[in-house]
Amino acid sequence: MEKNSLLKKFMEYALGSGIVLVLGFISSPLNTRLFTPSEYGKYSMFLLIANVINAIILVGLDQSFVRFFHEEESKSRGKLLYATLKIPIIMCLVVCSGIIIFYKSFSYVVFEAYSIQLLVLLVLNNFFMLFNRFSLLVIRMQQKGKMYSLMQIVQKTSNIILIVLFFIPLKNNFLALVYAFVISNMIVTIFAIYVEKEFWGFSQVRGKLKTSNSELIKFGIPLVFTFLITWLFQSIDRIFIQYFNDYNELGLYSAAFSIIALLNAVQSAFTMFWVPVAYEAYSKNESNVYFFEKINKIVTYLMFLIGILMIAFKDVIVFILGQDFREASAIMPFLVFMPLMYTISETTVLGISFKKKSNYHVIIAFSAALVNIVGNLVLVPSFGAKGAAISTGLSYIIFFSMRTLISRYLYRVNYSLMKFYIMTTSLAAFAIYATFNTFDIFYMIFLVFNLFILHILYKNVWLEYLLKGLKKNN
Repeated sequence: MEKNSLLKKFMEYALGSGIVLVLGFISSPLNTRLFTPSEYGKYSMFLLIANVINAIILVGLDQSFVRFFHEEESKSRGKLLYATLKIPIIMCLVVCSGIIIFYKSFSYVVFEAYSIQLLVLLVLNNFFMLFNRFSLLVIRMQQKGKMYSLMQIVQKTSNIILIVLFFIPLKNNFLALVYAFVISNMIVTIFAIYVEKEFWGFSQVRGKLKTSNSELIKFGIPLVFTFLITWLFQSIDRIFIQYFNDYNELGLYSAAFSIIALLNAVQSAFTMFWVPVAYEAYSKNESNVYFFEKINKIVTYLMFLIGILMIAFKDVIVFILGQDFREASAIMPFLVFMPLMYTISETTVLGISFKKKSNYHVIIAFSAALVNIVGNLVLVPSFGAKGAAISTGLSYIIFFSMRTLISRYLYRVNYSLMKFYIMTTSLAAFAIYATFNTFDIFYMIFLVFNLFILHILYKNVWLEYLLKGLKKNN
């Protein structure tokens, strides 16, 4: 696979993610200045509930669509789409019926209030998140990076505009954020289906699939449990903060989380580009492990560099959130490990998918969730949101380790793990110091030391591109 072709594909995805990153620097301070930490915390809980419902509805068949997309002929991929959509639609109807029947008690437990608006928004969100997932996958799996980038930009831009519009009548009420989230998803979903209307056309349902329904279900169902355990692993921090503290502390944590989530733009750009490319490369030449090793080294270097800089400038970054959210800067350092470990693990985990061993994802998610639950039980009562962040960061290191070791067992690739763990230990020490201390001389020492270690361990990565740049200039 040519380097120029890979770079072009990545840049198509990165364009949208880069603009979304810029828009994120607008939306995050907008949210924290318009809404109190308490209201922002309630919105955070709505997103948690929406995501777990979406996982139950999808029953892992979105991942089946991704896994078997390149195994089907082009003319049969529309049929694959509808084959993987049938069960999720039925599940959505069942789940929404249950929500409507038991909504009053459900609403009081989760939001401490009853609102018919929340009921309508949650049901609408369930349907549109289902179709949103598949409509974007259709674009992504065809490697239409520019179109995918456009969808990201439309979603983020419409969300910002809608937040302002709904703030006018609803004022400082988390429902304004919920309305904006749901309607912006609706807009993008309708747009994405329209631009791929030929793919979605019923004329595409003809023909016979190579993949049986039982294969689709067998691959997808274990991933439901994986996602639910992963949801617990990723959400237990906010659940414990709400239980041991209050919505105000949860709002501070969610604000820090929203800043770190801006890195998801980088993570998303890479993942959207990488997964289809990796499957294609593997299908063409299974023995070409050098390709996967090189991508891993580049991503590892870049993500650690971003992580170091995020911790170093945490106080400056959090300044944009406003006076009420200043305390979020101490929560940020260990949260950096979340996108860092996840993104790097995307380059190491594919052996599990290549060998169709999706059951391993349950073991991985359960191990990470267990570490996070124990960590939160120990740390949150004493350190509040800081403790939750530390626990989350450590559990993501476990998450990476489990993904990588199992994948490497199934598909032998040299990921230079000794270098990786030396760098991880160094960054964790910096994060610990930054969590409990403000900027001083030792802070500077940690920063310089981490940059030095990174550039020594991964000198082959940056030297290669530096030398290429010098040759071009000459």
